[in-house]
Amino acid sequence: MFRLYSCAVTMTVVAQSAVAACNDGDIRDYLSPADLTAVESAAADTPFGNGTIWTATRDDDQITVVGTLHLSDPRLAPIVARLTPAITDADLLLVEAGPQEEAQLTAAITEDPSLIFLTDGTTLSERMDPAAFVALSRAVEARGLPAATAAQMKPWYLSLTLAMPVCAQSDLLDGKRGLDATLMDIAAGANVSVQAVEPWDTLFNILAGDPIDEQVADLNLALMPDDLGNAMTATMLDSYFAGDIATLWELSRAANRQIDAMSPIEADALFAKMETQMLTDRNHDWMPVITDAVDAHDRIVLAVGAAHLPGADGVLSLLQADGWTVTPGL
Repeated sequence: MFRLYSCAVTMTVVAQSAVAACNDGDIRDYLSPADLTAVESAAADTPFGNGTIWTATRDDDQITVVGTLHLSDPRLAPIVARLTPAITDADLLLVEAGPQEEAQLTAAITEDPSLIFLTDGTTLSERMDPAAFVALSRAVEARGLPAATAAQMKPWYLSLTLAMPVCAQSDLLDGKRGLDATLMDIAAGANVSVQAVEPWDTLFNILAGDPIDEQVADLNLALMPDDLGNAMTATMLDSYFAGDIATLWELSRAANRQIDAMSPIEADALFAKMETQMLTDRNHDWMPVITDAVDAHDRIVLAVGAAHLPGADGVLSLLQADGWTVTPGL
């Protein structure tokens, strides 16, 4: 499930060799002509489907809206350079999770391991189909987590682990982060305040709130074969830098029908559930926070995962409905 979210958000400059590992294939090669036609049609009908940097104005207020990428890629360098003046001139940078929220989440997990570990005496090897558990074991071990440890963890947390593609593991181990973190560093250097649009435990409550059996079912969406996952990551990166965000989202939807662990109908149902929880509901919840921020500041940069921008329930449409004039670029 969270692999999908990473496509939304679902990236700083890194070594070329690390990024090259994530440039293997194109998810379109795995899809049928009918799937590709459906992707193109849905993307074409999506409001604000193209573009990652927008300006919203209303009266004397201005919001620079940035769709971010949560992986690292050298192609971010010119984007960072383009956004730096907007950050340093801003009164406030709004992000999904700032340093304070990240620290709170880390502290909560450290203080209470039961948040991420099963405590009822069972293991995932007992709860999952044997073939699915073998696939899970291989996937987590490829990311440096022993299968025996993973078997004792809650499925929602493993979904987070599997969200990071294998091809990007070296960047993660080197502490290299995405565009969000880079913009926060720039803001800190310019003494610009950073504020989160939601509490630290929002994603935790979404992912951990489902019954354990539903979490296991959702985990199947994260068990994408490595070749398919790497192709999806490569397509995600290329689509992001091309600004084809709606197309990327629809390709993600179609790609999940290729997972053997579930039927296409089941995959679509889980995707729709994730889309509602991770995008639609959160976008609407953010609007009062954005409104309050505008009341207190004149120039704001809002930097959130790129998938939050397009669509009828996307941030840009919600701003437009609230009286903002939304235009591409800075």
